[in-house]
Amino acid sequence: MKELKTTQLFALFISCVALIGIIAFGGYWTHSINKAAINQQTSVLGSLSRSQAAFLERRLSNAFSATKILAQEIQHHDGKEYWFEEYAVDLLDSMDGIAMLQIEPNGVIEKISPLKGNEAAIGLDILAGSKHKDEALLAIKNHQYINIGPIKLVQGGLGIIGRSPVFLYKGTQKEVFWGFTSAVIYLDSLLNATQLTEFEKEGYRYKLTRVDSETNELITLLESAKPLTETQATSNLVVPAGEWSLSISKPMKAELFNNTITGNIISFIVALIISVSLYLILMQPQKLRALVKEKTKELEELAYTDPLTDLPNRRYLQESLPGILYNNHKHQRMAAFIYFDLDDFKRINDTIGHDVGDQILVIVANRLNKFKQESHLIVRLGGDEFAILLNDIKSYEEVVDYADRILDSTRAPITLDNKKFSVQTTLGIAMVPKHGRDLITIMQNADMAMYQAKLEGKNKYSFFRNSMRSDAYSLIQDEYDLAQGIKENEFELYYQPQFDLETNQICAAEALIRWNHPEKGLVFPDHFIPLAESSGKIVELGYWILENGIASQARRKQQGEPEIVLHINLSPKQISDPNIVHLVQELLLKYRVSPNTIGFEITETLILEEIDLAKKVLQIFKNMGMCIAIDDFGTGYSSLAQLKNLPVSLLKIDRSFVMDLENDADDKKIVEAIIAMTHKLHLKVLAEGIETEEQHRMLNDLQCDFGQGYYVSKPVTEEEFRKLVHAHNNKNAYVNA
Repeated sequence: MKELKTTQLFALFISCVALIGIIAFGGYWTHSINKAAINQQTSVLGSLSRSQAAFLERRLSNAFSATKILAQEIQHHDGKEYWFEEYAVDLLDSMDGIAMLQIEPNGVIEKISPLKGNEAAIGLDILAGSKHKDEALLAIKNHQYINIGPIKLVQGGLGIIGRSPVFLYKGTQKEVFWGFTSAVIYLDSLLNATQLTEFEKEGYRYKLTRVDSETNELITLLESAKPLTETQATSNLVVPAGEWSLSISKPMKAELFNNTITGNIISFIVALIISVSLYLILMQPQKLRALVKEKTKELEELAYTDPLTDLPNRRYLQESLPGILYNNHKHQRMAAFIYFDLDDFKRINDTIGHDVGDQILVIVANRLNKFKQESHLIVRLGGDEFAILLNDIKSYEEVVDYADRILDSTRAPITLDNKKFSVQTTLGIAMVPKHGRDLITIMQNADMAMYQAKLEGKNKYSFFRNSMRSDAYSLIQDEYDLAQGIKENEFELYYQPQFDLETNQICAAEALIRWNHPEKGLVFPDHFIPLAESSGKIVELGYWILENGIASQARRKQQGEPEIVLHINLSPKQISDPNIVHLVQELLLKYRVSPNTIGFEITETLILEEIDLAKKVLQIFKNMGMCIAIDDFGTGYSSLAQLKNLPVSLLKIDRSFVMDLENDADDKKIVEAIIAMTHKLHLKVLAEGIETEEQHRMLNDLQCDFGQGYYVSKPVTEEEFRKLVHAHNNKNAYVNA
């Protein structure tokens, strides 16, 4: 209880200190804001006063200039005045702001321009009885220009008079005072010519003053209806006589008061909130510690759980597996680690969408949980990768049974939004401790086993064997060699002729790739194409074939060779590439090759797997004028009925139906049926694997359009192909003739 009371007093003291400190800081902050507002307002007022003062300076300087000009004219005309009326009119027109000009011989106003309305001032003696007599005498004494006013003019109105004394024979012994020249500026005119009236409407206040040259008294010439406030700015006017000042202000009392009240209220509220919060924090350390402990536990659960499937994640596996393995070793228990992913899952994400892919992952996780036993651990490693630890098992048969159940579970169709999706998986299994005693070794070995199962056809499982490790190292080396081969341009295109069965003329060719390996020599496609597909290099290799094939067509054109159609094989991954069409168009433009001289060959398996995508891409190519061929027809599960709506130009009968055509009646019937039905669909037919004269004759009799095989030539290099076309076509042209 004593400890609690001490904590309360300490918390109250700290809170009060915080309250006072924050309020004091708030007061200082409010004062700083007000000071900044005053400085900003003063800067604005200074700019306004300077601009208006400069304008007034020009008006007052005009009066000075006008009197000086008149004085010079009087001196020039030896005191005669006949010129004044006409000259004064011109002078008034050229001097803004001057209301009238006067000449005053011996101080008596004798002439005024304009005279109309100002007649009352004629004859006024400014040296006799005038209030401003002393100022006039001082001007004569000092030979200086003076300003008088504001003064009520005898002809009416308030004005400022600028007056210059005139002396004849100036600077000589005969110098004599002649009189004055004066310029009158009406105050109303001076004010209206400025923006001060508009400023007053916006709340500004102003005051124009001058210092009397004789008495040093401050004389107000113009001022706003309301007096100046404390926040003001003053600008001095540079005028020929006297000290003139223009001050402008704007009330800020209300604004500063509001700022002060608002700042103090905000400071008090913030101080009160912070001090109360500080008091509560200091008073509840145990609750805070409990809350921190609870949140830490929640974060740990989040850190170890996959947010999509609610399965334990990779981090949980990494931290919990060592303890499980230790207990298994201690009690001599056997376990199995199953590593797997969903086959071709990327295709679902890319073509249907990641949202559907996520739903499929959740369904797969739920299915796995249904036959999970208490000792099992199911983990989502990331993406479509999962791992299952079968703990405390008795035999291999138990693992095999569990693996079959996983395959059956994932293989079952998944229905989402009335659409069915088929998902399969491939499992790699490592036995513990036989195939490893730590997480890294176990996962590596299970991964190698899964990879082996994928090579054997997917949708199956494979147990790890020690030989897989050496196979994996060999595979890594092969993949490196393939990458280097592409980089070093070790590949070469070979061309197998395709010929017209009727004329026996070579009219096309299939581009086939060979690898000139620096150590293994010439390597055929069946030895490296599967590697390229599994390593992901098939796209890069396919584009190499594509560019070099189009480039070879450009060379044939440049060399004046007869035009042929070059057929290039496209892989499934190339068809799935969204840039394939753009790339082909760029290459045709780059090498200036006509689309009519290029054909693409695809397998019927590819069409069945990606029928919608393949149809869209191939239709674009066909519209460009390219030949689209189905390769190895008859080896898959498609039918002519399935192909009738596809953008196909040519059907290639697989060599397996041709090789025994002379002796096998069934093969002959199949080939005959394919040719007849294909022609019904208005497609051309090419038979692969023609090796004998008899096969050539029979296919021609069956109305097959084209052939390909060793009967004409095996695949040859580009140069050999060029010579072959010349020799073969010339020979057959002579025979046909």
